[in-house]
Amino acid sequence: MKRAGQELADPKQLIALEQELADLKEQYGIKDRPRLWVRIGDWLVDKKGGPRTVERRKYIRLALCCGWLCGAHRFYAKQYILGVLYLLLCWTGVSFAMTLVDLMIVLPMQADEQGMVQI
Repeated sequence: MKRAGQELADPKQLIALEQELADLKEQYGIKDRPRLWVRIGDWLVDKKGGPRTVERRKYIRLALCCGWLCGAHRFYAKQYILGVLYLLLCWTGVSFAMTLVDLMIVLPMQADEQGMVQI
């Protein structure tokens, strides 16, 4: 394929070269380092841990009163990264929308004998 004096590469040839490069990397034990945002995402997932057990009524009250403004319900659930995100986005209305989603998730949940739910 040509375009105005340029020769374009054949897609099949490019795919074959990519596969050859992957095979050589595997043969010599070379591992690609993940990109920065992938490493950050993996770190956040590792930090989150498992589900948190919180008192349902207190979580709902915090979400209604000041969750939309400062993410207090997320701090109560020890989800500090999300709490800080709510704080940073409070002026945009995004934290209000996220609080509504949190309420839609927790309101239909049935609490156990002690009034606790897993978030």
